[in-house]
Amino acid sequence: MIKFALSLPCLTQSLKEEALPIFLYGMGNGAEKILAYLQSYGITVKGVVASDEFVRGQSFLGYNVEKISHAESVHGRLCLVVCFGLEGEKCRFLYELAKKHKIVSPNLPVFGEGVCNKEYIEANLEAFERVYSLLADDLSKEIFIQLIKYNITGDINYLLGNNGLCAPREFYSHRLRHIDIGAYDGDTATEYAQNSSTYADIVAFEPDSITYKKLLKNTADLRNIVAENAAVGDKDGFIAFNTGNGRASHCGEGDDKVKCVSIDGYCGYTHIKAQGTPVGSIKIDAEGMDTQAIYGGVNTIYVCKSHISVALYHRAGDYISIPLLLRKHNSNYKFYLRKKEYIPAWDVFLYAINN
Repeated sequence: MIKFALSLPCLTQSLKEEALPIFLYGMGNGAEKILAYLQSYGITVKGVVASDEFVRGQSFLGYNVEKISHAESVHGRLCLVVCFGLEGEKCRFLYELAKKHKIVSPNLPVFGEGVCNKEYIEANLEAFERVYSLLADDLSKEIFIQLIKYNITGDINYLLGNNGLCAPREFYSHRLRHIDIGAYDGDTATEYAQNSSTYADIVAFEPDSITYKKLLKNTADLRNIVAENAAVGDKDGFIAFNTGNGRASHCGEGDDKVKCVSIDGYCGYTHIKAQGTPVGSIKIDAEGMDTQAIYGGVNTIYVCKSHISVALYHRAGDYISIPLLLRKHNSNYKFYLRKKEYIPAWDVFLYAINN
């Protein structure tokens, strides 16, 4: 199946041969990254457009930002390279626009270098096939193939359907501690509590001090919850932090410092024979530090056989590196892939359920 997907035309080659005028659709950091990526392949961009209501005479990266209506009145049908993210029902807008113009959406990583494109998939084909073989149900395999096709082509139609996290029931059905890494304002901790009546306690970690206050407020009524104003990584200490703006805040760079803990250190599993607090499940959405969070919890994972939910969309290699890392530390895991409706392919999660 994966080899068949590799027969699809890659996004960059298609854009190099594109007869329609190519416009960046959107501004900001995402557009800067995408423009640099396209230029590295020798792809010429005609200009920058935005939805009519957002155009107020701006300039961006040396281009005058045009209204889409103006660009189409001059050029007719356009090739629009989407440079922003849309979630849920908001995606309908792009699918409707795709009836009039060609729409592509490069899936550049949120953090780090590299791109999970056709070249990367071909170079790591054995690992991709290994992960595919480990997926436990047909839905997971279908999502995996669709994501590969999307990453190769940039075609947003491959992101249609199969949306909704639908966590395996086992993730909620234990009587032990649940850990929420990257708890944000408490939305995922609240969701967990609503789906589980048997957990012992919830420990929710959020490094951003402003968002942490929202976490405290929004989870105040939950049973047995502890909120920690800290990041989670591979060791205890302090780490650089970029406050960003809400969900854009992240660790690993920036002028601020925040407390950082490891799962093993926090739960008492500094070695595999330690008698720590039993952990039934761990949710990891750590804005690019997902792998470090796993490394900092390998003893906990090994001893407790914890069920895990982890983001697979922050870095280029996450689709393969994270599942294979978890498999290394628990060969009994069954893997399930789920995603929300998002353009580009953000909010993709792997559920590792101990068999």
